[in-house]
Amino acid sequence: MKIDVHTHTYFQDFADYLATRNEFPNVVIRDGQLITACSPAFSIVSPPGHREIEAKLAAMDAMGVDFSVLTHGIPGPELLGGAEADDWAIRINDFLARVVEQYPGKFVAMGSLGFGDPDRTIAEAERCVNDLGFKGFQVFSNTFGKPLDAPEFMPVYRRIAALGVPLNMHPTSPLNTTAVEGALMPGMGFIYDTTLATVRLIQSGIFDDEPGFELIVPHVGGVFPYLGGRIRANVKGAVRPASDYFHRIYVDTVAHDDAALAHCYRVVGAERMLLGTDHPFGNGHHIGMVDRLDCTDDEREAIYHGNAERLLRL
Repeated sequence: MKIDVHTHTYFQDFADYLATRNEFPNVVIRDGQLITACSPAFSIVSPPGHREIEAKLAAMDAMGVDFSVLTHGIPGPELLGGAEADDWAIRINDFLARVVEQYPGKFVAMGSLGFGDPDRTIAEAERCVNDLGFKGFQVFSNTFGKPLDAPEFMPVYRRIAALGVPLNMHPTSPLNTTAVEGALMPGMGFIYDTTLATVRLIQSGIFDDEPGFELIVPHVGGVFPYLGGRIRANVKGAVRPASDYFHRIYVDTVAHDDAALAHCYRVVGAERMLLGTDHPFGNGHHIGMVDRLDCTDDEREAIYHGNAERLLRL
């Protein structure tokens, strides 16, 4: 059994709407490709299988993935700001719910949040869990240009923790894009932004205040597993060194070489690792890396599916 916790789709109606906009975010069609401009510094191409669920199912079969935790990819509705962001979060979540219903036994969903109005965002979180059966929420490494630990977001996180589901953080155009252009954006900027967001959330005290707060950090935890000693020496969390909170964080296995995955395993431990492919931006090679990981068979099964089943109550 293999459960993929890092896989994306893109609501065609949302893409069509973004194509009517002149300001960011917006969509253009160039040389037959759908390109979303998320910010002045970052645009992303929608690859095959991004908007077509049948193509995703075929890719799952080819990769040996039995079950996927579906999220809506970049951009999130929060980039629209205000009531428009909350309105589109509802539409995107309804779309995800239809996909889950149409393909029973293949998908669960993590909802999108608008963050336009805290009360509306909390109400939508409650609807997603209580009415739609969603298993968590995707947030991005910054929200409408604000760090994730901004005070106005904290009531949302507290309510989600009380609902008993995790936040799954995904990178987006970083808060600091100076000298981060072209391939440097996904290659480096994404990873540093998720790490910064993770440590800022630790400093905010949310992990201390909310024992039920669960966070998934993609791409083998950004760089925090590899800077653990430096973070411990220099960064204090709410009540103790920031690195002491690492045992509260889950990571996925979207690494790009065996050595990085192996180091993450040594630092984080198999019990906090979740299988991810980053489809349609990844082709399943991450699964082969887990196959090669020097761990016990029981640990490998936990990474493949057991940890996700426990965390997401599948």
